[in-house]
Amino acid sequence: MDISSIPEDSSLEKTFFAHICDKYFYSSEWLTFTICIYISFELIFWLYNLCLVYIEYNDIPAIEKYRIQKHKPKLRFQSEMIREIKNETIKHQISLIFALSSVYPLLNLNGHVSIRSSIPSLFTILWHITVYILIEDFIFFWTHYLFHTRWLYKYIHKKHHIFKQPTGLVSVLANPLESVFQNQLGVWLGPFLIKEKHLFTLCLWMSIRVYQTINAHSGYDLPYISPQYYFPWLLSGTLQHDYHHQHARMNYGSFLTIWDRLMNTHKLQKDE
Repeated sequence: MDISSIPEDSSLEKTFFAHICDKYFYSSEWLTFTICIYISFELIFWLYNLCLVYIEYNDIPAIEKYRIQKHKPKLRFQSEMIREIKNETIKHQISLIFALSSVYPLLNLNGHVSIRSSIPSLFTILWHITVYILIEDFIFFWTHYLFHTRWLYKYIHKKHHIFKQPTGLVSVLANPLESVFQNQLGVWLGPFLIKEKHLFTLCLWMSIRVYQTINAHSGYDLPYISPQYYFPWLLSGTLQHDYHHQHARMNYGSFLTIWDRLMNTHKLQKDE
């Protein structure tokens, strides 16, 4: 058999993303990107939130001791809260599909999103993720800080603070302007600035960002599963963000405590 007759893109030689791109997504890299990022978001979002819903309806002593606002009754998801979360979650899920469909061409304006090439080395993945975190945390802190100025808080950001006792599902409560400038801008600016980025790294980045967001809103200072447990001085987490929701001030960062410490806006529940 003449080996030159074997197509270069034989399925045995394809990478995972190239394979699913051709087999399931009509060889459309744009569609592959959109669906893979969307699945990365949904998988973490619902797995973690369903765990939190189960915890809210079941008193588990081993977990209950880590609940932050013990001075208040458990949420049990009152009818008003369920209605608000349901409406906003549906809106968020639909808007996310449209938002992600525009991200791929935007990222390709500077460099290229690699879908068919091999997964990058561990070193490349780690330094890309580090850059993404640093840029996202910078953007998030300053936009979040800005949204807490009197006028912007009253007319835009207050919606996110309806519930003083947060849980993972309330993370989607946000004004559209807040979603764009505080959330999406920070998430995608890092990948935009790095010319050669890989879909695998971007899926991993989306998973990390969603996990961090849900964890910060969980209402439970659970050990081991949060990076803050291992690096409490450097990394922000549930204690900081829970305080932020209770008092609508302080702790404006997402991943790191650096900017909050520099701006003297860092505070923990136990500091009171």
